[in-house]
Amino acid sequence: MRPIPESAPSSVPESRADMVRRRVVEAVSDAMYSVRHVEHGELHLYLALLQDRLPIYVGTVTDLHAQVGQADVRKNLMLVAEATIGFYNEVLTAKAAVLASPAQLVRLREVMLPRQLGPHQAEQAVAAYLRQEQELGRVAADVETSGAARLLLGACLNYVFTVLLLGDDILPPREEYVADLVQALRLPPDPDPAP
Repeated sequence: MRPIPESAPSSVPESRADMVRRRVVEAVSDAMYSVRHVEHGELHLYLALLQDRLPIYVGTVTDLHAQVGQADVRKNLMLVAEATIGFYNEVLTAKAAVLASPAQLVRLREVMLPRQLGPHQAEQAVAAYLRQEQELGRVAADVETSGAARLLLGACLNYVFTVLLLGDDILPPREEYVADLVQALRLPPDPDPAP
């Protein structure tokens, strides 16, 4: 692995999105430095797309935590679902090409795992948000937050995959799909029974 020069320390704390951008830039740099074969062109394309698109997506997911106890939980999750669909819509084709090649997939793992990059990070962030809302009584106590986060984000990925495979007409429009998905999670607590 090629050493990455350290930048001068900044007096401004690094945001989560900036940190992710830096990690992806390091991954791209490392992949391009150590592997110069044409067969890894898809990997370089995918990493370049991540470098551009992932920090924006991470920013949206991270913004959830600023909304704890304030904005509507369903609306917050709809924003994250929309961002997840938008993100995967932009990168899934390039990612599929990498996944189709065992050598590129191994290389992708080598550059992403040490930098703690991967879809599990979004799941963990959404689950943490739901736990915080649960503590405030805005999400039902019996909701398994990690499972709800996986269902939400996994369904968004499935939406993009299905549209890519079968076309736009097979599923409802994105906004309707997202609204139905968030509603199906049944997150809000039951209202208190009438006396």
